[in-house]
Amino acid sequence: MAGTIQTGNIGTEEPVPDERVVDMDDRIRTLDPEDTQFTTMSSRLSSRVATREKVNWLEEEDFPRTVTAAGAQTSGSGALTLTAGQGKIVQANDMIRNMRTGEMSRIVTVATDALTVNNGVGSIPAAAVNSGDTFLVTADSQPQGANFPTPRYLARVLGYNYTQITRTPWGFTNTTTAIELYGGREPAKEAKRKAREHKKKWETIGFFGARSFLTSAPPENEPQGSAGGVIEYISTIKRDWLAGSTGLTPDFFDLFAQDVMAHGNGDGKVFFCAPKVAAAMSKWNRNGMGQYWEPADASTHGVKVDAFINGAYGYRVPVVVKREWAGFPAVGGYGSYGFLLDMDYIERRPLRDRDTKLLTERQPGGKDSYNAEYLTEATYEIAHERCHGMIYSST
Repeated sequence: MAGTIQTGNIGTEEPVPDERVVDMDDRIRTLDPEDTQFTTMSSRLSSRVATREKVNWLEEEDFPRTVTAAGAQTSGSGALTLTAGQGKIVQANDMIRNMRTGEMSRIVTVATDALTVNNGVGSIPAAAVNSGDTFLVTADSQPQGANFPTPRYLARVLGYNYTQITRTPWGFTNTTTAIELYGGREPAKEAKRKAREHKKKWETIGFFGARSFLTSAPPENEPQGSAGGVIEYISTIKRDWLAGSTGLTPDFFDLFAQDVMAHGNGDGKVFFCAPKVAAAMSKWNRNGMGQYWEPADASTHGVKVDAFINGAYGYRVPVVVKREWAGFPAVGGYGSYGFLLDMDYIERRPLRDRDTKLLTERQPGGKDSYNAEYLTEATYEIAHERCHGMIYSST
């Protein structure tokens, strides 16, 4: 085939396109780098193999130590009615102190939730009881030679979660895998990207997964489970930081953190939050109390920590900013969420022989292609939901 005749100087457009060498950077620039701190932390902490598609754990706490008054009583009345059901917490000879007035009373008899008491025991005189007053059950005071007291038992609670199967596949024709490509040949390039995508799935499950189980799911009519994340378990300590337009103030966070710190291991707490939350917190400062926000180049459980929070609750809490949450709605969405989690009460549970695997040669027999996938079957054990807390905005 004859070429086209050109005259004069030859510019860059005259050579045929395939003759020109492309100046291509071998590096492939990723828009969103790996942002899977929760998965990394939970993988590096204690992890036990699951032997069933459902994992169970038992939660227990000590016997309750406080009761509340269901109604007002006059000073020295000798009677006290507790909130319904709390009569089981106390028995005769227990000593209870009104936290508001300081008065100590000795319980004489218990009839369901109605108590007969001796008022004004000790140095603090008897005082009127208000509805809602809280009493501390200090201890029992048994008389000499008394009969064996009635045993009391606080039942343990069953926690559970289901394993979830995640599969991240990719495939190429064998011709595609044979040709030269910038940045390297396939399927190696795609395998690296799919590994990142697969890990992000478990990061999302850890925070936002739903606990569910179907005994028969079409089309195979086999069981199908999904693992619950922390949002599925936290029910007690949930605070709306935009309710009433108060904003995310230091006082708001202190009250929230104090409730979470009341249980579990204070040194094990980590705060995961959206960039919007981190931006608000980075502006905090309180004279005389030290800095709330302490930027630091440090790591916790193998994960880079963006900052630490110091507050009135007495612990230095690592802050991990979840940058990918910036892509979620900031108003009424996960872009305004923060989770204060006790990592000592969270455990990753991969099913035996089903932890993350790269499975190759998955193409059907005889097909001229290369197919592979990452497959994981696992779940999370998230114990004692009152050891964790979440903040969010709903408006």
